Amino acid sequence: MVLIGLAGYLLPIPTVVWAWVRWWNSKPRFGLPAWRSILAFSALILVSTIGLSVLLVAAHANSLPEGDAKYSFALASCRLGFFASVLALVLSLVGKGRVCLPVTLASLGLGCLWIIAFATY
Repeated sequence: MVLIGLAGYLLPIPTVVWAWVRWWNSKPRFGLPAWRSILAFSALILVSTIGLSVLLVAAHANSLPEGDAKYSFALASCRLGFFASVLALVLSLVGKGRVCLPVTLASLGLGCLWIIAFATY
């Protein structure tokens, strides 16, 4: 559980930044085959969205009063975030490009973060 916690807290932010820098500096950004490059870019967009949703979910969950609504919201968010992280992982593994490695690491880290969030609620 310690490794999951470390991966969840340490991997997402640096690897998302690393992925955006690699994508921004790569020329051409969409190589051949184009569909695999588009999958890799879609995974990058999805991982960035998941990272933003972590902040929004935490802010909203903390604003709710203690009770069933707070915990059901938190658990539903954890499930959705985890499955989105798995989808981003699959897209990054099928995709092709310079962003695949950092996006894969980011999606693994975010998946671990959602597991930790689920375990704490």
